Amino acid sequence: MSGVLATSRTEERWKTGDVWCALAGAVSLALAAGAASTVAVPVNSGLGLFAVLPYSFCAGVLILNVAFVVALQADAAGPARRRIMMWAAVVLVAVLFGAAAFVTDVPPGEAAFRQLGIADTFSRAQSVEPDIGGYLNWPGLFAPHRAQGPMRPNRHRIAHAPQFSLLNVGLLGRSRPVDDVLDPLPSTNSGTPGTGHAARWWLLSDVHLGMSDDDPRCPGRALSDFLRRQVLAAPGPQHVAFVGDTFELVGFAEDESRARLEAILARHPDAFCALEACAARGVQLHFVCGNHDVELARPAVAARLSALLSPVEPARVRVYPWFLHVPRVLVAEHGHQHHALHRIPEVLRAADNGTDGLDLPPLAAWNADPSRSRLSRAGAVIRACLASERAERRVRTLAYEQLLQAESLRLALEWVAVRDLARLSRFRTLSALPVAATRMVLSAAGRRAAGERTPAAAGRFAKTLEEHGAGVAWYVSGHTHRALESALEVCPTRYVNTGTWSSDVRGHGPDQSDPGTFPYAVIDVAPDGTTSGGLRYWRPVGA
Repeated sequence: MSGVLATSRTEERWKTGDVWCALAGAVSLALAAGAASTVAVPVNSGLGLFAVLPYSFCAGVLILNVAFVVALQADAAGPARRRIMMWAAVVLVAVLFGAAAFVTDVPPGEAAFRQLGIADTFSRAQSVEPDIGGYLNWPGLFAPHRAQGPMRPNRHRIAHAPQFSLLNVGLLGRSRPVDDVLDPLPSTNSGTPGTGHAARWWLLSDVHLGMSDDDPRCPGRALSDFLRRQVLAAPGPQHVAFVGDTFELVGFAEDESRARLEAILARHPDAFCALEACAARGVQLHFVCGNHDVELARPAVAARLSALLSPVEPARVRVYPWFLHVPRVLVAEHGHQHHALHRIPEVLRAADNGTDGLDLPPLAAWNADPSRSRLSRAGAVIRACLASERAERRVRTLAYEQLLQAESLRLALEWVAVRDLARLSRFRTLSALPVAATRMVLSAAGRRAAGERTPAAAGRFAKTLEEHGAGVAWYVSGHTHRALESALEVCPTRYVNTGTWSSDVRGHGPDQSDPGTFPYAVIDVAPDGTTSGGLRYWRPVGA
C-alpha cells in the first residue's frame, strides 16, 4: 500500500501546496541571506551572530519551519513530493549552517578553510587562544566574534584568524602552508609620505579645472596665486595634497584622458606653471582621485601628469586612486565612496583601466545623457543601481582582495585594515533609490539637499583605523563643497572638509558670501610627530 501511495504521489501533477512550500523555502533562503549580509564585522557580542541578526532572519527560519510542517502533513495522499522535502532540507541546512558565510570577512571559498585553520591552531597549541574568534557553522550563530579579555596590538583577532588554505594565492602567487597563520602583510613606505621629519601639509579639493575657464571664481588663477604666495613662500618641507575633483576627467578612454589632461593644463597656464614651480622647488604634490577625475588613476594618465609637472623628478607627483595615508598624521579621501549615488565599489580597478569595464554610479547614469527623457534616465539609474549591487558582491571576492593587498603595501597599512575600510560603506538599492528620487525632485525644482554636519562615514573611517592601531590626528575630505571643521565623537581624530574652489559653494562659511575667499586645510607636523592646524580661508591679493 505504501508503495502504491508513494508511486501515485510522485507521478501526479504538482499540487498547490507543493508549490507554496517550494516558494516558502525560496523566500526563507532569501530573507536569511539578505539579513546575514547586512551584519558588519567584527561582531562585538558574546552571543555571536544570533545577537545581531535582523528579525528578518528569524522570520525566514519561522517560514521555513511552517513550510516543513505543512509539507510533512500534506494531504490524504501522503507527505509532499520528495523533491519538496529535499528542497526544504537543503534550505534548512543552508540557513543554519551557511549564515556565517554571508557575514564572514573572507571570500566564501576560503571560509571553511579558515575554520579548519582555527581548529588546527587550537589543537597544536593544546589551548584556546582568546584573541581568535570564529563562526563554527550552526553553533557559530552563538559563537563569540570578539576577543575575550584585554586586546594586544596586532594580535590575531577574527579578521586575522589563521586559514587552512589549499592555495592561498598572495601577491607573489605562492601557496601558504596549511599551518601558517594569516599575518598582516608587511608594511612599506612605498608610495606613502614619510613622517620622520617636520613638514607642512596644504590640502584643498574640488578645484574642478576643465576645458573652459568661465567659472566666475577663476579657480585656475586663484590656485596659481595661492601656490606662489603661500606654498612657495613657506620654509621647510612642503606637501600639497589635492583631495579629489582637481580636474574634470571622467568617462574617457586612456588616450582621450591623456589628451584631455594636457588640454586642461594648457587651458590653465598659470596653474600649470605654479605646479611646475612647486615640484621644481622640492614640494611633493599628491593627487587623490575623486568622482570627477577618476581617470587620473590610469597608470598612463598618472605618468603623464608626473611628466608634465615634474619632468626631472617624476616621483615628486603621486596619484592615489582611493585615499592618501600619512601614518599617525592624516588620511585624505575625496569622500564619494561613502555617497551611494557616486560610489564606485571597485574603485581600485580604476588604477588598471580607469572606468573601462566599470559601470556608472547611479547619479552619473542620470547625468550621462541629459537629452534623453526623464523616464529613460530613471531607467538608467535603476540599471546602475543593480550594477552597483553586483559590484559590491565582487568586492568580497578573492580577486579584489588581491588588489586590496597591493594597495595596503602602498598605503603602509595592514591589508585587513584596508579591507575593512573598503567595506565600510556599501551600496544598497533600497536605501539609494529614495535618495536618488529626492535629488531628482530637488534638481527639477532648482534646489539642493541641505546638510551642514560631519558625515557619519568620517567617524567610521577614523574609528576603523584606530581599531587597527593606525589612528590618525586628521581626517580630510572634500566632495560635498561644504567647508567644515569639527571634532569626531567616536575618536580623537579631527574632521576637515576643504570645500570647493569652484562657484558651486554649498556651505555656510565665508566663501559662500565672498566669492574671493577660498577654503583649504593646513596641517603642521612637528619633529616629535605632534600636529596642529585646521581649516583656513585664503583671499588673493587685490581680490
